[in-house]
Amino acid sequence: MQYYNVHSHVFTMDNAPKRFLHMYLPDAVANAIDTMTNTRPGALALAWLLSKLPGTAGKRYASFLKIGKSCGQLDVFEDLLKQYNDPDIKFVALSMFMEECGAGYSTSGFAGQIEELLQVKQQYPDRLLVFLGLDPRWDAKGKKLKDMVAGYFDTKLRINASRSVYPFVGLKLYPSTGFYIFDERLKETLEWAAENEVPVLSHCNYLGGIYNNDTRHLQSTLNFYDPYARKMYDQPVYQKESHFWKKIFGTNTANNNKISCSYFLEPASYKSMLHYFKYAFKKELKLCLAHYGGDQHILAAHGYPINERTLYGVEKKNWCSQIQELMQEFSNLYTDISYAVHNTKVHAPVFDDLKNNMFTNRLLFGTDFFMTEQEIPEKDDYNKFKSDALAQPCGSGTAWDQMAGHNVEQFLHSKYYPGRVV
Repeated sequence: MQYYNVHSHVFTMDNAPKRFLHMYLPDAVANAIDTMTNTRPGALALAWLLSKLPGTAGKRYASFLKIGKSCGQLDVFEDLLKQYNDPDIKFVALSMFMEECGAGYSTSGFAGQIEELLQVKQQYPDRLLVFLGLDPRWDAKGKKLKDMVAGYFDTKLRINASRSVYPFVGLKLYPSTGFYIFDERLKETLEWAAENEVPVLSHCNYLGGIYNNDTRHLQSTLNFYDPYARKMYDQPVYQKESHFWKKIFGTNTANNNKISCSYFLEPASYKSMLHYFKYAFKKELKLCLAHYGGDQHILAAHGYPINERTLYGVEKKNWCSQIQELMQEFSNLYTDISYAVHNTKVHAPVFDDLKNNMFTNRLLFGTDFFMTEQEIPEKDDYNKFKSDALAQPCGSGTAWDQMAGHNVEQFLHSKYYPGRVV
């Protein structure tokens, strides 16, 4: 059986916004790190220093920094390969459009990120499966965006004198960078994806990941016209909270921006679009809401006590539970356990969900490398989950066969990836 990691990243800091670290750290700290790591030796030196700090936090960040400051995406992908003992496992690399998240532009630009990623694909055509990042603020909209995306997919990549392959197998969306899934500029491209059974993977982790740090953009975009529902999405309110220490360190506004971006991500915001594809378009979009809502929400949905005091979003309801409810209505809706998988407490609840016929074929294995290096080394993350999943019977095989094999291949299947690279 072929196995997959359906959720990984190989971008570097050159592909990320120039003020990326400022979204998560006080300006003084972010500036110091940027200055110290603007060369490869500097990045390695700081990573080494961090690794020598007591405790695990420094070591985790050192690993994250070392990978993020790699020379290129080829280095990151080869670092990923080294951490797996399965020489045949395939990896989905999710390219990221991060040019409009209020943190400046990247050094490479999105086109440069894609060009470099396809060079990695040329070296590893059968093990690397690329998802094309999609954003309504990209170079085109509507039909022009659809035609541009279709052109990217249909223009085969030359591997050698005798072989060319489709370069992309799916689309990647990251709404918390400042847009809704129901944005009308995306509608024709998503219709093209549904017609061609192209899988779409969208970030859906409660308060986790990259967000939009442009307050003005958020305040003007949260209330947005939903063409599927034919009305304004008029319940979101920009969050204005005040935290003493965040104000002292100058991160209070960034925190408000981050929690306000939850509206773009909330599973409830996908309802009208999913309803349109099932009942009006008559062909469901093959969509994965990544991260299953996040580890804390997975645990809470299974009765574990967590420290979540406030739930942001229109429905103010557990996100894992929201995803499960959507999966019960929409048969082409999937979820993956990436990032959440580092928390070993979620393994048992996930295996319990796998026993439910409603979810058995639609729970996917992924890790979210290299973002999870902040939590746990990829090798440990992969080995622990695989060990637990192999010990869990599922159908005629194991949970590993189901989640890393059958389910991912079913999700990926289209003319661009009919179970093998073509």
